[in-house]
Amino acid sequence: MNPIALKIRKLREIHGYPQEYVAFQLGVSQAAYSKKETGRTELSLTVLQQVSALYGISLIDLINLNVQDLIVMAVRQQVS
Repeated sequence: MNPIALKIRKLREIHGYPQEYVAFQLGVSQAAYSKKETGRTELSLTVLQQVSALYGISLIDLINLNVQDLIVMAVRQQVS
């Protein structure tokens, strides 16, 4: 699986959002979002910006942090 796709799936799971909610926020169908989350379609810069805004993280962190560090950061945000 594409590392960025894995990151967006983990972020969604941590926040407890269903795919339908995230898809709605991004302005795409649930099926289209599912393909992005599983890495079957490319994630555009616009989508990455929307995802980072939705989860309150920087685009740089979304791209640069490894999955484990991103999860830790997201969980800490949920707790505080």
